[in-house]
Amino acid sequence: MEHDHQDGGAGTRRFRIWVQGRLDEGFSEGLAGIEQEAVPAGTILHGEVLDQSQLHSTLDLLRDLGIEVVRFEVDPHPTDPASGAWVTTRRKD
Repeated sequence: MEHDHQDGGAGTRRFRIWVQGRLDEGFSEGLAGIEQEAVPAGTILHGEVLDQSQLHSTLDLLRDLGIEVVRFEVDPHPTDPASGAWVTTRRKD
């Protein structure tokens, strides 16, 4: 499935990234605006980004550290955070 990833104008986009395993407490402290939450299957990183570049930097860091991303979601409505709608991308095994 393909999505149009162009930003819809001004505003931030909310995202959630599920990673395999537990990250050290405070891992996200060095990542501006990103919080982490431990869940039974691993860790969820969530926050807001201004643009695709900032999002890709976060994903690149996870890759460089060898942290496996298992699921990724971006809210498709940057100017309406109350929309509750999310776009989900899951890893194919």
